[in-house]
Amino acid sequence: MTQRALSQAELQGFRAAVESLKLYRRADLNDPEHGTSLIEELYVDPLPQDDVFKTVLRPHTTFVIGRKGTGKSTVFQRLQHELRKSTAHTSAYLDIKTIYESAQPDQGLIAKLESRPNALPRDSIQRLALYREFLKTTILQIREEIQKRVDSSIWERIKESFTGTYAELFEDLDTLLEDASEDKFLSVLGVLETQVKESNTRGESAETQNQLKATASSQPAINIESGTKSTAKNDASKATDYSEILIRAFNVRDFLDRLKKLLTAIHIRHLYILIDDFSELPEEAMKVVVDTLLAPLNNWSDEFIKFKVAAYPGRIYYGAIDRTKIDEVYLDLFRLFGTSDVSTMEENAIAFTRRLVQERLQHFAQCDVGDFFDGKIDEVWRTLFFASMANPRTLGYVLHFAYQNHLIHGKRIGVRGIQDAALKYYEDKVASFFVTGRFLHETFAERSSVYSLKELLEQIVTKARDLRTHKSAVFDEIQGRPPTSHFYVHPSFEALLSTLELNFFLTKYFEMSDRDGRQVSVFALNYGLCQRHTIAFGRPQGERKFRLYLVERVFDYDPIIRSFLVKNQEITCDTCGTRQDFEKLEALRLYAMRCPTCQKGTCVVVNLSKKYEPMLRSIEESLLLPRTEIGILQTLHSESEPLRPAFVAAELDCSYQLVGKRAKKLEERGLVKRLNEQEKRFIELTKLAEISYFSLPDQGDLDVPPADDGQDSNLP
Repeated sequence: MTQRALSQAELQGFRAAVESLKLYRRADLNDPEHGTSLIEELYVDPLPQDDVFKTVLRPHTTFVIGRKGTGKSTVFQRLQHELRKSTAHTSAYLDIKTIYESAQPDQGLIAKLESRPNALPRDSIQRLALYREFLKTTILQIREEIQKRVDSSIWERIKESFTGTYAELFEDLDTLLEDASEDKFLSVLGVLETQVKESNTRGESAETQNQLKATASSQPAINIESGTKSTAKNDASKATDYSEILIRAFNVRDFLDRLKKLLTAIHIRHLYILIDDFSELPEEAMKVVVDTLLAPLNNWSDEFIKFKVAAYPGRIYYGAIDRTKIDEVYLDLFRLFGTSDVSTMEENAIAFTRRLVQERLQHFAQCDVGDFFDGKIDEVWRTLFFASMANPRTLGYVLHFAYQNHLIHGKRIGVRGIQDAALKYYEDKVASFFVTGRFLHETFAERSSVYSLKELLEQIVTKARDLRTHKSAVFDEIQGRPPTSHFYVHPSFEALLSTLELNFFLTKYFEMSDRDGRQVSVFALNYGLCQRHTIAFGRPQGERKFRLYLVERVFDYDPIIRSFLVKNQEITCDTCGTRQDFEKLEALRLYAMRCPTCQKGTCVVVNLSKKYEPMLRSIEESLLLPRTEIGILQTLHSESEPLRPAFVAAELDCSYQLVGKRAKKLEERGLVKRLNEQEKRFIELTKLAEISYFSLPDQGDLDVPPADDGQDSNLP
């Protein structure tokens, strides 16, 4: 039967639906005609009964954990939308990466200050700046949220005209904001200078000082004590004194108490602070944020502040936050859907994929969903799940590429079309991780570590391709090409694979017992990568004899991991430089990695790429750039046209302000041009950047030997 032609309105509706799935972080789901939020109408919870949303809504500190595109920010939007209906709660959304970068003082100024004997230490100045930026942004966000509440309610505006309550609140918040902006550490320098002079005058004599002590507990206390101590100080004791004075100069507790009183006056019982981009921080910055902000405020707020933190799996630092008293919500495949068995996990994930696509298409296209697809619809949903691993943003990209390849040409989207779209997504968005990795402004060891993972991935893919011709009783019963896309490893090896998983080359699929009764972790290769290397995806369906297919012994990749570690892993003392054998690693861990040679240093484990070392050493140091700048160049190169900062930010999962700031630096180096067209800003890649970064052979391709079985044609 001939299918009817899709109308322009239906095609535009499909495009709008998939664009809404691709939206990054804080891009709001709004009705373009009326400007109203669509989040409540379009939100699709991964679990039945809106269980994820209801968990995050609880007045508990919560970590929402998932890779990019799993819907963390969508959950935050739904949460804020719900909180706006309540008179007892309000919220503040904080992009912690932007706050942290904005709080970084001028490094040249810090270097000059450090040359003075009476200056605050570098880390104390940075901590002070972070306090201020965090509080200022929190106050601004609270003000914005309350203003939205007033603007959206006629009754609130009527009450406001008679009582003036909100106007007074805004005035008080502005005063608090001004206080947070004041430079209060000028007097601190004076105090320090007096102490240093007195110390120099008295030498080793005794000195009487006032001392400030802050105690963080269930009942925090601040006490001032007097005591006598020697004026002979080492650097550590000076840093302690500086920190104590810093606490006195910038009293975070006082600001918190004042803020709480202001909000309590309008009957707000809980302040939800939503922290986004937490795992984008460097590890040291992550510790600073938790130790100086999240943990103290969480413990001091007397149940007033509830943090909601969006983080990546495996990249979380909890510090003094008690994990037994917080909620953790996981949005990636296994932790979200993996309950009793593989089949149930797949059914739940496919159901979520179907509900997500149906809700968006029915709203934006307003026609039968089946009009866009060809073939058995159950196979379409299953293939969309394989292609996206139930990741909403990946799903949006796959459908976007399928729209470009098929719908606009008058063809419906079938299984083959989804496979082609998944391949394009892999080549354009996933494989670029290694393209940009060689130019990262990191140490050689860190760049080499990235490429060591490429070596490991190449070995995994080569093994999966070789297994296509494997002969066994189980494989011989499979009609057609046997699926070899999955493998399993001992759970202790998961950490090694975490970076590949975080960047979507792999996905943890399930946990189960292998044929020998060991608990193992099952991983799946990226669906588009499998299309690229003609690897059949999934597992045989229907028959009970295949229920343990994923843990057939041929899929045990522990030997590959061990071989990789022996070849590529170096264990070196950070003091004496002595290298230890890989076999000693477990013994070293028992003694906190202390060097057995010098007994002073700590042994550090680094994965190095022997294969790609010559290529990495050939890169000129002047070409190395931070990850965000490299990402901007890569996005401009892949799109081959000038782009708005907001579009680039969407690709990189960061704020458009950050892109604009970094684009200015790239322009100074002659790598991009910033253009103004019709009062809109665009960024364009220069010829210098094309030649410098993208004229080399494509290092994103995996170096996998061709198969000798004649199976390198397209998958059926």
